[in-house]
Amino acid sequence: MTVVAVTQRPGQLRATLTGPVLGEDTVTALIAALERAERTPRLRAFVIASAGPAFCTGMPLAGDRATSDVLGGLALAHELLTGLARSPLATVALVDGQVTGGGVALAAACDQVVAGPEATFRITELLVGLLPAVLLPVVARRTGLHRAFSLALTAHRLDAAAAVGTGLADRAVPDPEAELVRITRELGRITPEAVAALKRYRDTLQPEPGGLELRQALEAMRERLEDPAGRARRSLLAGQGLLP
Repeated sequence: MTVVAVTQRPGQLRATLTGPVLGEDTVTALIAALERAERTPRLRAFVIASAGPAFCTGMPLAGDRATSDVLGGLALAHELLTGLARSPLATVALVDGQVTGGGVALAAACDQVVAGPEATFRITELLVGLLPAVLLPVVARRTGLHRAFSLALTAHRLDAAAAVGTGLADRAVPDPEAELVRITRELGRITPEAVAALKRYRDTLQPEPGGLELRQALEAMRERLEDPAGRARRSLLAGQGLLP
């Protein structure tokens, strides 16, 4: 089954999620698509979109997944998020549906987040007894640490306008596809080398999460995954069909 449909358009390569769950197969496919985009001449942007009503609901948590499997998935997701931040291409998330859990990090790691009228953003890890351990530093780079912490603590849902107000999204628009055309036109006025240089310079001012942060995130998540109360809560929610 295809989990990411990859298409090339003038100036951009698009990876379209065919399902909302950010499983390891989807993460691997996104990494491969990004690497393909970076190897393709004359591309300006790598775009992540979704074919369904939800953009991305995060990592799969239903069932009795082994702690090692979840942590391995988190490490792979960290590789993708880091790749999006470091890519010499401009990276764009087109969001026009529900975004929860790790899906928030997937969008936030992109250079531009375009939110359509149906877009909502919500950090839900605490609701299932977990931590947004890999997600929080990515969101904090956009919103500031305390605001990211507050969104995680309350699991507050943001619409498109509120997401722009917090810095989680860059543009709230009625037609994300039309806005992408404008972004592509804007990027066409800038050399690819200048875009890559700007991203490198940004990262000297505000480095993206690195190896130390990943180790800390995995240890923090391990503790929550092995907490008996959290396990019981996730089993209950999974039985009710409320987990991806």
